[in-house]
Amino acid sequence: MKHHLVAEVVIGGWRAGGGRQSGLAGSLLLGVPDGRGGLAYVGHVGTGFTDVMRADMAARLKPLEQQASPFAGRVPVEDARGGRWVRPALVGEVHFSEWTVDGRLRHPSWRGLRTDVRPADVLPIE
Repeated sequence: MKHHLVAEVVIGGWRAGGGRQSGLAGSLLLGVPDGRGGLAYVGHVGTGFTDVMRADMAARLKPLEQQASPFAGRVPVEDARGGRWVRPALVGEVHFSEWTVDGRLRHPSWRGLRTDVRPADVLPIE
């Protein structure tokens, strides 16, 4: 039996899907509070979604789009490529195998939005 951790994350951006997922949310760019008032980038998630969830997520994120990245630090170029930044107003939940040494989620999978949690209530990485 594989052990998974669960984390609440703030959505700071998204990338559109390709092919039959064109126009839908292909992956989400995720962060957690950094303990200094900023949002630390912790990785991206592209699994765990149905097509209906991808369409709903794109519809929720498009009105939140902004020009600048909401993340306090640098987002790796390969993760940011084609990304659309959003105001960090939505919280989701992922399960993942572990935190990497550089503070990234390893093998995250989307579990869903957390409408009962505000971005300010998400805990920083310990």
